[in-house]
Amino acid sequence: MMRMRALERNGIETVGFNARKFLENQSLFDRHVLARIAPHRAIGKMNEELLQAAREVRPDLVWFDKQEFVSAETLAAIKELGARLAYYTPDPYFTVTWKQTTASRDAMPLFDILVTAKAYELKHFEQVGGKVIYMPLGYCDEVHRPIKSVASAQTIDVSFIGGWEPRREEFMEAISGSGLGAYIWGYGWDHLIDGRWSIRRHLRLQRLAPNEPHRIRVSKQLSTRIYPGEIYDEAYARALSQSRISLGLLRTTWPDQHTTRTFEIPACGSLLLADRTDEHRELFEAGKEAEFFSSVEELVDKARFLTDNPDTRDRMAQAGRARCIASGYSYLERFKAILPEIRG
Repeated sequence: MMRMRALERNGIETVGFNARKFLENQSLFDRHVLARIAPHRAIGKMNEELLQAAREVRPDLVWFDKQEFVSAETLAAIKELGARLAYYTPDPYFTVTWKQTTASRDAMPLFDILVTAKAYELKHFEQVGGKVIYMPLGYCDEVHRPIKSVASAQTIDVSFIGGWEPRREEFMEAISGSGLGAYIWGYGWDHLIDGRWSIRRHLRLQRLAPNEPHRIRVSKQLSTRIYPGEIYDEAYARALSQSRISLGLLRTTWPDQHTTRTFEIPACGSLLLADRTDEHRELFEAGKEAEFFSSVEELVDKARFLTDNPDTRDRMAQAGRARCIASGYSYLERFKAILPEIRG
């Protein structure tokens, strides 16, 4: 929706198609196992309605945002109507096999344009064919902004919004153990609240951390600091607006050097404290617009310093937001830069 709005605001007439609704009533097994092996009824229905919509609208371009289940046959039929096809994913595709489906692998060569946010996958996309465009991640200026009306704004010392991983667990426990108020929103953290083992939790953690040791247990440091489940849009911006410092913890399972949090955190007026990477250091000036760390010890030291020095912290947070605006990190500006290539 955020990228659709960016296209609209750049003067592109758009008609949306909600593919997600076809999977909402499917079981977890159907959505994450069967659907990745072979199409089932809901996916067939989605393809039928998508093709029908294309026949009615007759679009010049169809933008597929994180497409996983659109079939090669459907794409071929849409192309016969005269439409160009653009594929986009904000996630790694080739690096993480469970992101792939039978449908997506078959459909990939049919796209005219392939847009990726992962510089390390550019060569993979170039081997597929079509025009390959690199568009870094960004933020939606209509959603990700400081929410000053929040009654409890700026009351959280340190927050992290994102999925569980062993390294992230270690870092958040260290922050909490240092005496700072550390809070978490995100997927996959609930096992640290009650410590109950289940097959579902076991399989989920195996997928999130396939090569790292981990265990289901109660975390005394974090059990009362976790808000399980994912949050989006206004609730997400509200949580960041409440946080004096927000962490940009990358994953260890793939080689990201920046994520959407990289931009959404400063856009919401919170101070970005993130993993030290080349891309992060290019996007924000260390010590002025954001802060970076390379170890758990450095993370805790900087979180403590920034908490104890609110004037420095707030000045850096304001500079980080200003950099987002001046450097055009919003999706509105990202699309403005690539529209000439998309239009051909």
